[in-house]
Amino acid sequence: MPNTLIKIALLFLASYTVFGQPLSLPESEVKKLKLNLEVGAEDTNSVISLWRLARYHTMTAPHQAVVYATKSINLARKLDYTYGELISLQALSFVSTITGDWQNGMQSAYEGLQVSQAKYPKLEIVFYNLIALVYEKQQDSKHRLEWLLKAKNNPEIESLPNNGKWLIFHNLGEVYEKLNVLDSAMYYGKLIDSSCRKLNIPIEVSYANAVMGRVEKKRKNYPQALHYLRTAISFSNKFGNPFLETEQSVDLAGVFQAMNQPDSAIFYAEKALAGGRQFKNLVLTISAAKILAQIYEHKNPDKAIYYLKIVNASNDSLYTTSRIFQTQNIVNTIKQREQELIEAKKEYNNSIRQNTLIGFLIFFGLLTIILIRNNRQKQKNNAVLKDKNREISLQKEEIEKTMEQKQMLLSELQHRVKNNLQYVISILEIQKESASHSNIDDLIRSNQNRIHSIALLHKKLNVSESVNEVDLKRYITDLSELVKDSYDIKEKNVSLFITCDIEILSITKALPLGLIIVELVSNSMKHAFKNQTKGIINIEITQEKNSKKNCLHYIDNGIGFDFKNVQTKGLGVEITKGLIDQLNGTVETQLKKGFELKMCF
Repeated sequence: MPNTLIKIALLFLASYTVFGQPLSLPESEVKKLKLNLEVGAEDTNSVISLWRLARYHTMTAPHQAVVYATKSINLARKLDYTYGELISLQALSFVSTITGDWQNGMQSAYEGLQVSQAKYPKLEIVFYNLIALVYEKQQDSKHRLEWLLKAKNNPEIESLPNNGKWLIFHNLGEVYEKLNVLDSAMYYGKLIDSSCRKLNIPIEVSYANAVMGRVEKKRKNYPQALHYLRTAISFSNKFGNPFLETEQSVDLAGVFQAMNQPDSAIFYAEKALAGGRQFKNLVLTISAAKILAQIYEHKNPDKAIYYLKIVNASNDSLYTTSRIFQTQNIVNTIKQREQELIEAKKEYNNSIRQNTLIGFLIFFGLLTIILIRNNRQKQKNNAVLKDKNREISLQKEEIEKTMEQKQMLLSELQHRVKNNLQYVISILEIQKESASHSNIDDLIRSNQNRIHSIALLHKKLNVSESVNEVDLKRYITDLSELVKDSYDIKEKNVSLFITCDIEILSITKALPLGLIIVELVSNSMKHAFKNQTKGIINIEITQEKNSKKNCLHYIDNGIGFDFKNVQTKGLGVEITKGLIDQLNGTVETQLKKGFELKMCF
């Protein structure tokens, strides 16, 4: 996977604590992701787009989320894109589990765990948490605690992005509360509350206060329970998480019911019931309907029966013996497969030992035969020596030829350096007339980048056989990053994405191509993002299938300008046009938001 794609993936990782959880996106971004998929390109960017759409639809359209996540997994496997496969498995496991498809949720989580253990150990901890989530929905607190402790004791917990360890801690608080280990539950609640307020992580503050509210309810300290739960809902609103708010509403309803305040209990229970149906959360639906049935049992029996029917229907859908058995059967099957692999490895190691012993015996027998026949070989020593002398002579001739070839390559390289330095001198002569104190810094920086371009070009030359070929992908990547960093300032967040499908290019074409990119990136960094805090620069170098022409496609999302009719006092655009002519290139530009240029040569 290219370095830039790794950076993109890690950027998504740093943005969200858990890959599978819902993602809030503006409608324009959703449309853009869907339009990108309509192009039909099967690449890693499509995997990321499918994954983001899956997470966006997790709460609003879970069945569609499953479709997107499944497509993302299949495409990632086709591309052998391990990271994309893992984050997509996480998205599929999460949406399947919270909508009651525990079998698919457990299957996806275990598949992800096996892949991460083999290829990406840093993500094991996330799959521990997803397996625990399945047991949470099945109300199996014992097995949930087992997997959460694996996550807590994993050495990678401190390196989770965005302080992700608090997610594991709040889950531990919840499971200890379920198991009535109230002191431990309260310990984690207070730890998360104090730490995440300082770190400004409102969703974890919300979870922590919900745990503490349920603990105080069990202790029958109802005023304190109300205080914690109201704090939890206020932070849920601050984070903008209606799903979490509805889960906490049922806790508030339970407290008001215990305090014999039926009106407030009914208000929050109905709110939780509506949320449970909206988000297809059967566990929440059952809890809310059960409270409402208990409240109406004496005052309105018909309503109580109505809510009991909801409880029974949801229970039938959720807690069937066959479904729980199927989920556990997946776990047992996978554990059996792991045991079979261990046994197969033992058999393999035993086979290696046996083969090693047999090999040693064979070797010892051959050595004995060689020693016995050693006397017979003495007569052939002179012939062998003659062959060796002849071989040494041939090797000497080859070395002399190689030295001559390297000398010719060195001479050619010196000639290239001379020509390229003459090119720098020519640019400096042109700019000498336009130099002033006001623009001297930009001139120096521009020429530094041009000289860096030539120096980097020579660094990437393949000098083992020729000085005419350049490793283009590494050259363009390193050069673009170098120019961007020379202009980058802290208040501007500019992302650079590079795709290069051409591996090798001659120096005569690579030099002007590199300088064109220097001028384009410099122009974007200096002018394109003046009125915006975030910018994107995308560089693609491909080869057209029919014409076999090489094409540079450059895009930024800045203020844009008319490349063909630009009015400027600087020489950057004119230099770019001259370099394009040097390549006999053809140029296409578009006048729209941002700047876009396509040059084929």
